[in-house]
Amino acid sequence: MFRSIFLSLAVAANVNGQTLLEAISRIPSLSNFTAFYRDNAPFANAWLGNTSNYPITFLAPNDEAFASYQARNGLSLTSLSPATLLALLQYHTLVSSLSKDNLTNDGGRAGNTVPTMLTAQNNNRSVGISLAARFGGPQRASGQVVFIRASESNSNRFLLSRQNGLPQSSIRSGLSSDLGLLALEGDQGMWDGGRFHIVDGLLTPPQLCARTIRNANLTSLDNALNRTRLWPSLDGSKNVTCLGPSNEAFIRAGSPDSKLNETALSDAILFHTLPEVAYSDYLYNGQEFRTLQNGTVRVRVEGEGQGRSVWFNNAKLINANVL
Repeated sequence: MFRSIFLSLAVAANVNGQTLLEAISRIPSLSNFTAFYRDNAPFANAWLGNTSNYPITFLAPNDEAFASYQARNGLSLTSLSPATLLALLQYHTLVSSLSKDNLTNDGGRAGNTVPTMLTAQNNNRSVGISLAARFGGPQRASGQVVFIRASESNSNRFLLSRQNGLPQSSIRSGLSSDLGLLALEGDQGMWDGGRFHIVDGLLTPPQLCARTIRNANLTSLDNALNRTRLWPSLDGSKNVTCLGPSNEAFIRAGSPDSKLNETALSDAILFHTLPEVAYSDYLYNGQEFRTLQNGTVRVRVEGEGQGRSVWFNNAKLINANVL
């Protein structure tokens, strides 16, 4: 498999004239990834060879990310199969060259959805017109996404960002995994194929809806989907957004997951399912969706930035972009 994907690193050089390996080797906190890159250079260069048609942004895992993975899984990152490693590298690769300002300036939308190079794994979505327009067309924007947002001012994660006097951001990947993101400024984060920034963990590729809902501990919704036998349809459907009620919401509604009959419960779930992908940064006040139950859900947006609040009808959004 390694031989089949070994390509030489061939990326048009810009004024910086340094490879990614040369650039990351200058960052002390990236020593483990630098060693990984050097030890697996043909493999890493093969991955980068697939990005040579346009500049990219790589999210480089710092030493803390390597240590956390080792402690959590009892094995090193380098022990993963080539296919798994390639998918991880692709998911850490954003499809445009994005500066710190590109990442953190969200125009008051409380975050930015950004496509990655990971196109194959559980990617049950088509590219929307707006996302394609922002990232160079439907083909470039077709990969799994991450969601980037500025962290709250009182956050104490990712001390490296404060040591360098840089604002901290966070990045959300699959299973609602949130990591610290250190966005580098100026030449420090540039290389001849685009830019790179630093994350304090490994991104989690999105999973099937069943695993995502169970990972979020939405036990009442899980029970409702089991009773209605809607799991296969939900996991196999393309381009849907679930407005998943919390366990507390089910209780306030009188526990319909256990008390409604199957037909009424199915209708209720389909009313909470939108037939399109709706990332929070593309929602706007007054927007309307027709649900799979053929009902209407109206969006209300108040405020901007970290003070931005979103409602679907009268239900407040409490956890956005659970990928």
